[in-house]
Order: sequence, then structure tokens, then C-alpha cells
Amino acid sequence: MIATSFEITAKRRAAPFALANVKDFDLRESGHMSAEDILSNVHITLYALDFESGRAVFVETAPETDLSQAPFYYQAQYENALCVITLSFEETIRLAQSLTVDDSKLIVIHSMGRCGSTLASKILAQIPGVNNISEPDALTQLVAARSMQPDKQLELKMLLEASIRLLCKTPVQTAWVIKGRSWVIHLADWLHEFYPRTKNLYLYRDADAWIKSNVSAFVDETRLSAEQLLQYEDEVRGWMQFLVRSIARYDPNQHLSSTGLLSLGWLDNMERYMELHQAGIAMLAIPYSSWKRDAPRTAISMLDYCGCRPDDLTAIEETLAKDSQAGSAASQDNVKQKKIGVELFDPAELERHLHAHAYIRTADFEVANTLKL
Repeated sequence: MIATSFEITAKRRAAPFALANVKDFDLRESGHMSAEDILSNVHITLYALDFESGRAVFVETAPETDLSQAPFYYQAQYENALCVITLSFEETIRLAQSLTVDDSKLIVIHSMGRCGSTLASKILAQIPGVNNISEPDALTQLVAARSMQPDKQLELKMLLEASIRLLCKTPVQTAWVIKGRSWVIHLADWLHEFYPRTKNLYLYRDADAWIKSNVSAFVDETRLSAEQLLQYEDEVRGWMQFLVRSIARYDPNQHLSSTGLLSLGWLDNMERYMELHQAGIAMLAIPYSSWKRDAPRTAISMLDYCGCRPDDLTAIEETLAKDSQAGSAASQDNVKQKKIGVELFDPAELERHLHAHAYIRTADFEVANTLKL
């Protein structure tokens, strides 16, 4: 199997939280390499899946880059990429078959985002022998592909299994921790099918605080005119419909405000968790309020559930004292400086969507198997 390598002549990623894409780079083909070198080089990691060309996209990062400590894997890969390597989907699947994943050492963090999930992954990253992979975007792209290509489910499942094997290609002593973006919960059934012994976590937050936090973190405050805001909301809806089922089903002739989009996203995520619970896929659900009430006890409960509580908790305590997203656009300092979340939040709009749901009728709905301190 032969992979194609490319020199990066420029980086062009405009939005820090956009999905990873081969088009993030201007590339010049530089040669070929054995695909097996992807497996042997720990600095070559899976970056994206390019469905337009049918290629898996890998990046090689600088040796000093520790992706396990990055709050956002895809951002650290992009920022530290030295070159790009591509391999066809068919050969990627074949290459991954030489790898095995001991799912008794696999921990998957599902969440709705903005709810302590990055903190959870950072805590687990401090455990000796853990390889932490926080938001690999190949998984996010598979969520969209599952929605857009219902006739190719078998191929997509094969790509998912190959992606997990490649993300976990480096042997670990304790565990691989994979935290997906919020939408990856829609792959949890497939992941359970392949890796039934996985320890699963689910982190969530009450709707009003979650909506305000998301708007403050991700909406540009310069877009405050009514016309700019409408355009932005339509743009967001355009791509969110491929990741959030309830947005895809919503009447296309009715506009969805930021509160409406996020209300449907919150409900969709909570509903998906309840579906998985009813299907017998076990997860420990950790509400954001637990971190606020007693972060050390919450961390210990999580580590005990995952079976990897260390004797020395010093590194855990130090992690709890820091902002888990420090240095990113979603850091606490950046979000605190913005007031747009409160300004754009429409409680009546949230209530309307809650009232329309079959059983999630309150903003502080508690899911099954929620951690009790």
C-alpha cells in the first residue's frame, strides 16, 4: 500500500472551530511513502476524512507536540502540522485491519459540549499510561456522512472502526480516552457494536446556561445587526442540519434563531442519550452542576467508574485549578468578556421547544444514571 505525501505551502483555516478538512492546507505533492509508515510513526495521526476524494487525511506533527494534552485535538494537529499524507478509504480500512484495540482499555466521553467534557478529558490525560484524544474530527465527519449517505452505512461503519484503530494505534498501558465533539454521540451505537467493553461517560448541562455559554463562546459579537445575525443563523443552520436530527426535520420555511438552533441541539443530544440508555448502552452521566458543587469528588467518582484512579491525586488537583480550555478561543477568559449570550438568549423560544418535546419538558431535565454525590 502506497500513501501520497504533500508539503504544506500555506495554512488557510479561517474559523478555529470549523470541521477539519484537507482544504485547511495549500498542498504541493512531494512524493510517496509506504502506508505502513503511518503506523510506525507516532507523530503521524488521522486528521480528517475527505469524502469528496475518498481519502483519509493524516498529518505529521512536530516531535515536541503532545496531542494528548491538547484541549482540541484537531486544532493542535492543524497548528503543528508539518506535512500531509493521504490514503484511499479502501487502503485505509485495509491498513487498520493490522491493528487491534483492547476495548477494556477504551474510554469514550460523550457530551453536549460546554459542560465540563474538556475538563474530564484533561483529568484523564493526567493518568499515567493514558493517551487522550480530545475531539478528533474524523469522527465528526462520520456523523454527517451517516446522515447524508444512508445507503452507505456498511462502508461508514468500516471507516469508523478503521478510524478508531488508527486513533488508538499507539499502545497504551492504562487507557485510550476519546472525547468526541457533541454530535459524536450519534455514533455511540456503532461504537458499542465494535467495542462493547468500553467505559462510556456522558456530560451534560441545564439548557438555559448551556445556550448562553454556547452563544458567548461561538457567536461573534461584531455580528450584532439584525441582518448580520439572520445571515449567521441561516449559515449555522445550513451545516447543523447534517449533525442534528431535529434541525434537519424542522420546517425549512420557519427561521430558527440562535436560541432555537441551540434548543433543538440540546434536546437532540439529551434525547440521543436516553435512546442509548434504553438500548442498554451503559454510561455514567455527569451533570455540570457536579463539577461546580464538588469538582474533586466528581473527578474521583469519574476515575473510579473508569477504573483508573491513581494513588497520587496531585496532578488531578492541579488540573482542576486550571481552565481546561486555556489558550483557545473558548477559554473562560474569552467567554467572560462577552455579554452576547445573555443578550441573544430567548427564554420563551426555549420554552416553546421544550413544550413540543415528547418527554423532555424542563430545562433542568435529569437523565438516567446521573452521578449522585
